[in-house]
Amino acid sequence: MKISRNIPFSKGYNKIVTKEEHPEMMGMEFGVLLMGKNDKLSFNYSKEVIYVLMTGKVTFSLNSNSKTVERKSCFHEPPILLHVPQNTHVEIEGVSDVSEIAISMTDNSKDFKPRLLEAKDCLCANEERGKGVLNDCSSRIVRTFFDRSNCPQTNFFVGEVVSYPGKWSSFPPHTHVEPEIYFYKFLPENGYGYAEIGDDVYKVKNNDLTGMPSNKTHSQATAPGYAEYYIWVIRLRDDKDIITTVKPEHQWTTASNAKY
Repeated sequence: MKISRNIPFSKGYNKIVTKEEHPEMMGMEFGVLLMGKNDKLSFNYSKEVIYVLMTGKVTFSLNSNSKTVERKSCFHEPPILLHVPQNTHVEIEGVSDVSEIAISMTDNSKDFKPRLLEAKDCLCANEERGKGVLNDCSSRIVRTFFDRSNCPQTNFFVGEVVSYPGKWSSFPPHTHVEPEIYFYKFLPENGYGYAEIGDDVYKVKNNDLTGMPSNKTHSQATAPGYAEYYIWVIRLRDDKDIITTVKPEHQWTTASNAKY
């Protein structure tokens, strides 16, 4: 599926994916929180929740602890996110004129310690994939926040990709049983790319979202001159770890000596 945003985000939480409207996403929900300076909002979901600061300066408060964090660019700066278990009261205050926070949530009854993650806390905050293969046509920056290897209780596998202008990412086309969400930003904002989902291809723009249901192949291409950023969120199965399968006919492109 593809969901396009034809109007700017409103102040507050803007829901995009819900479990009622998008059952193929296995109960995963996603939206964007837009805040202005001095805006204050409280959240307490009966779900596991991830708050990813995409841009701006905010103060996160929970359990009588507060921390002010800033991220001027999701393209150029490392990730900052708050990860909490169900029934955790979170307060967010806008410090800069504009702040945007991506919010992902899903059912999870397991308990774990809430964490504010910065680059040093992530599973891998800056990995350049695809470099040196196929003339660097799919080189990109991958920032993996966490999975069950560094948070065993989670039901998420989540991170970010920055795709260089004119290049591919999430390549070669691959599948997994678990559903996945991509939420996009472009630099400059009038940029675009193409999302391959199975045999369908969608033109994606700033603030668009795509959702890949179970076992659908997917991959990405970015227009020349524009950088593409996307948050990827995978809803893990409660009792199994993810297994990713590359389409067999494209497996050769993963070899370190792959040539045109």
